[in-house]
Amino acid sequence: MSDLAKNNKTIKVKTLKNYLQDYPDKLVADIYLEVLENFDDDELVPDIILNNLGISENFLREKDGKS
Repeated sequence: MSDLAKNNKTIKVKTLKNYLQDYPDKLVADIYLEVLENFDDDELVPDIILNNLGISENFLREKDGKS
């Protein structure tokens, strides 16, 4: 487990990148997409990124239809 993802147990970088493709604020999306390039697609997203975006694990599961 990454020290950066202590609370996030399920959201991987690839999932967040897909979500950000349709994020309403394109500037914010572009910034985070660039930051996420520093991580492998199968890594867990760091907690601070999810907190800053206000995203919970349940929210992304619902968006993916996996609720």
